[in-house]
Amino acid sequence: MTSTRGPVRELHILPHGGTELPTDLIEETDPENFETLSQLVHQNVDLGTGAIYRRLVEGVRSGAAEGVAVAGFHLSRLLLDANRATVEAQLPVDPYVGSAEIYQTYLRRRGRDLRHEALLPWLAAVDEILQSMDSRGTVYHHHTYDVLSMSPRPWDRGVAAKRPAFQLIWRRPSLDGVIDEGGESADPGLARLEDVEDVRFRIRDFLERKIGLTEGNGDIDYPLLLPVMPFRGSRRGDPPTSPRHLVYDLRKDILLTEEQIRSWVLDGPWRLADGGHGEVKFGGGPAVPSNHA
Repeated sequence: MTSTRGPVRELHILPHGGTELPTDLIEETDPENFETLSQLVHQNVDLGTGAIYRRLVEGVRSGAAEGVAVAGFHLSRLLLDANRATVEAQLPVDPYVGSAEIYQTYLRRRGRDLRHEALLPWLAAVDEILQSMDSRGTVYHHHTYDVLSMSPRPWDRGVAAKRPAFQLIWRRPSLDGVIDEGGESADPGLARLEDVEDVRFRIRDFLERKIGLTEGNGDIDYPLLLPVMPFRGSRRGDPPTSPRHLVYDLRKDILLTEEQIRSWVLDGPWRLADGGHGEVKFGGGPAVPSNHA
């Protein structure tokens, strides 16, 4: 966790960018399986979000961004899913891609301890920041997804088709995972729908103008619906004083160079319009010391 001093107005969450594995897992893995284990980590990471995390942290540490916190979970999602609310979902029996065969015994033995040692303290630190933010704050969730669905899941509605260049999420699930599909309900969603629509147009423009895509269109709430996340404000029924959220998935084959990732972070086409929320700008300003948790 990296943050500037003072009140946090903007929080960035990157739960699936971690590639680390515990030392004891590596030590007890047959060297003949190292390559397979490494491939599994790579296949299940949100490719590119590690680099996005580093760029965001650089902005905080340099003082280019004020009132910002960045939370990236370091362990591979093979072992712990930091983007899920229930114990069962946080300890995935099977990876999204591939088989858990070579680390299954370890996960059964050490999974719950790892959750208590690594995941729960991280979630508590994130929640502490979320509690300090009110409805004027903004939370950004950075994700990437595969070109095609690699594993059918209940919230994946586009299993057979090539995924759009990106998607945004507006609808919130309830704590039991139910999403209201009956048009615009009383629930305000993760943010104002018109603001999410504006982000959709800006991302499309960025991808076609700066990255050179011929088809930079994206959808809202398709192909993925939102699973139940452990973050305040992301579920129906959460307090109305919770900060607004912007969740995006960018296709993994789009940001392929450091310069493209740098532009993605600095240009920020994924940012919600200010709307009185105190938008944070990256760039300029004196150096601000960082706090680490």
